[in-house]
Amino acid sequence: MAATTEATGDVSGGGTRMVVLAVSIWYRRFVDVNVKNLEPDVVARLAEQAAAEGMSQQEWMRQVLRRTAARFSPAELLVQRELSEPMSDADFARVRKKAAARHKAAAERLGATGRRR
Repeated sequence: MAATTEATGDVSGGGTRMVVLAVSIWYRRFVDVNVKNLEPDVVARLAEQAAAEGMSQQEWMRQVLRRTAARFSPAELLVQRELSEPMSDADFARVRKKAAARHKAAAERLGATGRRR
């Protein structure tokens, strides 16, 4: 195996640099995560959820982590809010009307017309 200098990242020996780069990229892309000291009730609840979805616990955790990572954190939401302009009343009314139409269509598809919460 070729030696790598920490300061420069140079690799001695022909095409070995590409191998080191490929391994480095692969490692960043596929990283195992180990969570320690997780409460037993949390583990049990995750196992129940995985079973209900017909998934392994490992795949369920992957899915939960992907979903969580896709969401903005509270700090990120505050930054987004500070950067955005307030919505006009006309825009808000348009969005609300569109949401009501989607809700009504979904209720009709599900046979829940005429029902109120």
